[in-house]
Amino acid sequence: MSSVTEKDWKLFRKLQNDLTAKACEVIFIKVEELSKKREGIEHKSYLDLYDLIQAEDAKIAEMFNNPTRNNILMKLVSLKSYGIFTKEQFKMFSQETQDRVASILELRC
Repeated sequence: MSSVTEKDWKLFRKLQNDLTAKACEVIFIKVEELSKKREGIEHKSYLDLYDLIQAEDAKIAEMFNNPTRNNILMKLVSLKSYGIFTKEQFKMFSQETQDRVASILELRC
């Protein structure tokens, strides 16, 4: 079963806007870094930007698209693996959920 407790579900819903904002900010930082190095290689930089946006869009979808109680655990895993959670935010979830996320992340390595 991949669902989480009602309390953890509500917590995710409460944190969702802040987590989305942080994920987007991480992307903007990457875009800014890419943009700073574009002089003389504008077309290559544009292609790199296009690839970056596609890759980051897939991550955003993985973390946030269509969250349900049945798929939220994997969304939490993605948030944790992409470094979007702060330690404080992650620790707000139940110990059971934290342990399940950690176990899945260990299996991915």
